[in-house]
Formats: sequence, structure tokens, C-alpha cells
Amino acid sequence: MKSMTGFGRGECIGAGTRYTVEISAVNRRNAELIFNLPRELASLEGALRAVIAPEIVRGRATVTVSISAAGKSKPLLDPGVFRRLHGELSELRAVLKISDAPSLSDLVRLYAVTVRETAIAPPPDVAALISATHAALRSLVVMKKREGAHLAKELRRLLAGFCREVAIVEKLAPSVVAGHRDAMRARLAALSPDFAAGDERLVRELALFADRSDITEELSRLQSHIRQFRTGLASDGAGGRQLDFLAQEMFRECNTIGSKANLAAITHGIVAAKTELERIREQVQNVE
Repeated sequence: MKSMTGFGRGECIGAGTRYTVEISAVNRRNAELIFNLPRELASLEGALRAVIAPEIVRGRATVTVSISAAGKSKPLLDPGVFRRLHGELSELRAVLKISDAPSLSDLVRLYAVTVRETAIAPPPDVAALISATHAALRSLVVMKKREGAHLAKELRRLLAGFCREVAIVEKLAPSVVAGHRDAMRARLAALSPDFAAGDERLVRELALFADRSDITEELSRLQSHIRQFRTGLASDGAGGRQLDFLAQEMFRECNTIGSKANLAAITHGIVAAKTELERIREQVQNVE
């Protein structure tokens, strides 16, 4: 089991450039990828998406890529360029017979223009970028699995509490019809001393109530969902959607049982079971 939340970071150096990739993942119902790339790497979003998308089955992942010079950084100002600019300006001043000597601010402005026009950005090293991305993915998956192990442990604990409450309801289920039958006979006997226990009207009413209040089918489906939920907890794949669906179905069966069983003890057990189930549903929202 893997959690939807996690963080991974990877680095790789290629052609004198350090590529750093960071991937942060948070909860979302469906898969979503968001990229924050430098302008010079914007054209490589498709290649990065092809690498990352298969690993993001569920949740929103934000991919941030940064680049920096690897090794010793070059000086920001090149004295040789300044000397060349100063010489050319001095020659131009002599030709045009201008008395003012070039100032430092003039040289800085010309230097900025010269560097901007002559600078040629090296092409990105795609292999280094992809390598950094794979490293970030590996780091992300390790963290998601570690968080997923804690989630699985907590879900098993909550499921055990839910099953205990369901077991109490199952023990009480046979008493629903019997309790209603005894109550109805007592009421009829109080109204009519000539009441006959085998009255056909009472038999029909009890049969109708037994059909309406029978929770055997719901309990059977509930046990099936519980077994599938346990299987999902033990699965290595991304089963968050399946667990979410099963939790919803278990909640629906609990609601049906609570509405059909006209017995205070069962109602109390269902309320307790739904409380545990709500906690389960909250935790399932974190499973990939």
C-alpha cells in the first residue's frame, strides 16, 4: 500500500549544469500533474510527463525543476571585455573628437548589451534531466510506501473495531422478528381478551414485518465487503479507489440495516459501527 502524500528529490549533472527535480504529492481523488519548469526546459514537459505519469495513479503531484551551474562558478564580470570596450570607446572618442572620456556607467551598460547578445545558452542535457527525474521518483515512492505501511496498520485496527460492532449486530439480528411478534401479541391481547394466537391477520402481519425487517442479506453483503477490504489492504497495487468504494458500500449497508431493524440495541450497534467506518473512510482518502 502506498500513501498519496510524499516528497522526492533527485539531482544529476550534465554538460556542466546541475538539474534538480523535486516532486511533492498530495491527496486528490484523481491523478493530476503540475509542472513548474524553467523557460529553457518548457519544451521537455511532455518527456517528463511520460516518465512521471505512470507512477501517479491517484493524487496531485507538483513537479519543480531547477537548473544551476555545476562546479566552480564563473566571474560575473569579464575584465577582458571591459578593456576591449574601453579601448573601442576611446578610439571612437578620438575619431569624433569628443572631449569626455567614457565613464564606468557607460562601460557597464555596453557590457550588459554585449553579454546579452553574445551569450549562447547550451542545449539542455535531456539524459541528465531524465536521470534526475527517475531519482526523484524513487525517493517519492520510498516515502509513499513508508507512509502507506502506517496507513495499512491503522486501517486494520479500525476495521477490527468495525467488525466487532458488526458481530454484535449479527447476534441480535434473530431477535428482531421475535421481539416484534411478542410485542404485537401483547398489544392485541390487551385490546381483545378473545385474541387467538393463530389469528390469520397476525400471521400475515408478522410475515410482512419479517420480510421488511430481515437484515440477513445486508449482513451477508457486509461480510463480503469486509473480506474484499482485507484483501485490498494486503494488495501491492494501487487500491485506493477500490477501498474507497468498499467503504461507501459498507456505509450504505449499515444505513439499510439501521432503518430495517426496529430494535434499539441494533440501532446502537449500527451507530457505533458507522463511527468506526467514518474513521476508515477518512484514512482511505490518503491511500493511492
